[in-house]
Amino acid sequence: MAAEVNVLPARRVDLDAIMALERAGFPEPERWSERSWLVELVADNRRVLIARSHQTLGVITWSVLGELAELLRLVVAPAHRRTGIGTVLVEAGVEAVRLSGARAAMLEVGYNNEPAIALYQRLGFEQLRVREDYYGPGKHALILKRYAL
Repeated sequence: MAAEVNVLPARRVDLDAIMALERAGFPEPERWSERSWLVELVADNRRVLIARSHQTLGVITWSVLGELAELLRLVVAPAHRRTGIGTVLVEAGVEAVRLSGARAAMLEVGYNNEPAIALYQRLGFEQLRVREDYYGPGKHALILKRYAL
């Protein structure tokens, strides 16, 4: 991992960098829109964190509803995947939502996204169930939960 990675709350001025990550990280049908990310950045119950070194490395967004947090999106720049950036962002996000009152966290992940599943399981998330066709016909999701933050 890069020697100095800073993880900070994302702001509206980060929208262009976030959209660049989104374009690099996902095929067009799977991308979130600029409007979706803008909602994330301004909503009161969201915790959006951005990781930077000399460039933007990744972004994560969480929803917090009472004692339950949901990891909504994690994007790591393709050139920086498998370098620990995802781990740093998830851990920083867990701390942010814990400080906001969350006691447990959930997420959905594509059942064939083995690197992401391995990351989440390493960080204490356990499989609850499969949600069939969540991402479209034949594209199932695993529902994972971390019971203690």
